Amino acid sequence: MAEVVAKQTKVDKQLEQQNKFYLSPKEMASYILSGVGDKNWETFSGANADFYYRTIIGAEAATLSTASVICTFADTFDNAISGPIIDRTRTRWGRVRPFLILTLPLWIISNFFPWILPSGISQFAYLGIFSVLYYIGSIANSFYNPAYSALLFNLTPNVNERNRLIAADTYVDLFGVWIPSLFPFLIDFMPQSVSRQSIYIGGAVFFIILVIIFRIYGFFTLRERVPLASRQEMNEVSVWKSIKIVAKCQPMWILLIKGFFEVGRGISSRVQNDFWLNCYGKVSYSTISGLFTGLPSYFVLPLAPKLTRKMGLKNLGSLSYAVGGISYLVMWVIGYNPFGEEHLVLNLIYITVMLTFAGSFNSVQRYCNTALTGDMYDYVEWKTGIRNEGIMSAAMGYINLFVNQVSTLLSGGLITFLGIKSKYIGGQLVRQTDPVMLRNIWGLFTLSIGLGRTIEAILLLFFKVHGKTREKMMQDLAKTRAAKIVDGGEEQTE
Repeated sequence: MAEVVAKQTKVDKQLEQQNKFYLSPKEMASYILSGVGDKNWETFSGANADFYYRTIIGAEAATLSTASVICTFADTFDNAISGPIIDRTRTRWGRVRPFLILTLPLWIISNFFPWILPSGISQFAYLGIFSVLYYIGSIANSFYNPAYSALLFNLTPNVNERNRLIAADTYVDLFGVWIPSLFPFLIDFMPQSVSRQSIYIGGAVFFIILVIIFRIYGFFTLRERVPLASRQEMNEVSVWKSIKIVAKCQPMWILLIKGFFEVGRGISSRVQNDFWLNCYGKVSYSTISGLFTGLPSYFVLPLAPKLTRKMGLKNLGSLSYAVGGISYLVMWVIGYNPFGEEHLVLNLIYITVMLTFAGSFNSVQRYCNTALTGDMYDYVEWKTGIRNEGIMSAAMGYINLFVNQVSTLLSGGLITFLGIKSKYIGGQLVRQTDPVMLRNIWGLFTLSIGLGRTIEAILLLFFKVHGKTREKMMQDLAKTRAAKIVDGGEEQTE
């Protein structure tokens, strides 16, 4: 009888731990700040890198696509080993924090050198250089991305607190990415005596420095709190058994398949600058439009945790993707100049309104993606008693890498096939006016992301960690975590 009472006491204590608030405002701010550099870099690079390589350096879209495909095949090995290594890491600094800075040197090499490549060399030389640089970056990301992803879900065992942190982090993203969104103004309004290439290189250097500063900051300020299996327990579960456990995780496969259809967003982003330059005349119009398109997120995102409790996470995620997907499909049907080419202002107002509506739930999508990933990690722990975040994050990271390569390959092929090519003459960008090319740009810009978002909305309806299943999962996890409880929220180290 005493043993039963003692066991129940441990469970009750773990339930209390799961409902306890661990993160002070300062600690929440520390996590949010640790990713500021990467989020700014992703926004800047995603909008500008491919356009810069093609238009200013002179690397052809097919060359970049081929280099990405080569990198994908070469990257298979380090993606396969990164997850098990992360899962089995135990240091005085925690399990995943060390990877925040150990990966920095390779990341810097791969992201800085493409911007200072000379123009005019052969496509074969570009193929070799980009293949090597892409691969170096992939090695760094194979360890950094799973580690940083797992870190969020180890800061607190309280799921509600975790979801609030995710919402706060996503909300701050809305402000954090304003800096790179202002960059197009420099392209259009800096003195003509300054080459556009110099402006792009300066922007790249600035955002790379931000990444270095904030990754180092995150390493020194963050802590890991979720109880982990000991080395002995991990050794009892072989790497192969862990892989088989992960392979049977239905929620992970739903998120992986859904992630594949992010290829639509990738294709759209690669012609973003081509669209604004050639269809409307100025790259900086993207910034003007962005001042309005992001506004709904400031009002919708704070409601996300409350909507999660009312609708359920998967239903909220499905709704957010459906709104975006259908909006882009409607935009594609209407076209980019419904008022005629002579009414530029009206067309800009139209595209701004439509993009605002299409993107009104973008921040909720990011919130749901992260929160659903947390439920997926808890689901595997529920079924097996072991947290395999490293392997799962590596698997999802590999799919993300694969999606990026597919989107690069498809966009490169489509850009080449459809004859989309912006001009860079005498240090300046020059607008193209061929109506066929403009329609092709518009199709890639809207139709690809519209179809992708719609399919993602449907897939999320099949995510099984929901409702009563999720409630039972959290109750059972309290029992499995009871033996590993960390009193007072102290950091677990060995």
